[in-house]
Amino acid sequence: MGDFFGGRWRSDDEAVVTMTPALVGPKTRPEAPVLRLPRSERDLQAERERIANELARELHDQVAQSLTGLLVQTEVFMREQQRQPDVVDQLAFVRTTVREVLNDLRQILCDLRGEPGLANSLVPALTEGLFPTCQMRTGMKVGLWASPSWPASLPPETSIHIYRIIQEALTNAHKHGGATNVQVALKASTERLVVSIRDDGRGIAWLDEERPIGMGLVGMRERAALSGGVLTIQSRPLAGTTITVSIPREALRWSPKHVLPAS
Repeated sequence: MGDFFGGRWRSDDEAVVTMTPALVGPKTRPEAPVLRLPRSERDLQAERERIANELARELHDQVAQSLTGLLVQTEVFMREQQRQPDVVDQLAFVRTTVREVLNDLRQILCDLRGEPGLANSLVPALTEGLFPTCQMRTGMKVGLWASPSWPASLPPETSIHIYRIIQEALTNAHKHGGATNVQVALKASTERLVVSIRDDGRGIAWLDEERPIGMGLVGMRERAALSGGVLTIQSRPLAGTTITVSIPREALRWSPKHVLPAS
């Protein structure tokens, strides 16, 4: 008989092709890999510099300051124990060791900051940096004479102290002495280094060698002591001021010079 299909009757022997529609759902795209764009070399360098500077600041503020305080206190102990040579000898070992660590730390700080430091460039730092800047700001003329025997290299800590002493002396010469000319001399012998800063200012009428209060003189003496040397001041009214720093060469050694006796 047939049946009704597709809007018409079909015979029993008529083939039927059944089209089954495919199930169509939302197309799923393959997940694309997450691409991480590389940071530029400039960004990486900036990040490295930031980390290095933060580390240098922490080392300076925490470690270097503590070591400097320890060195100052050791100097005080040594002066108080002059009648006990054995104690002084042991304290001298501590002092020299701390000074060596400070020298190494100063060099590390310079490396972290990307600075050459002053160990090998004290004279250029003076002639190309400090002196021209001082003359530009104050109008004061600053000259330098360096002995041919002046060391080409100094411990970083010693160089920094000498630089700061000269810097403070120039400030005092202009601010308190009214100087127009300053002469800096770097002398060296087989036994010691001598740094002198002489100005033509009005001098310091009230200078007391036993109580060098004010004008950064205490700080200058402390820096000289931390370098293993001494600082003296000569001044007369209207005759200028001369500041002299004398540092024995043995204080420039990087390695400890005192050997503790075996116990």
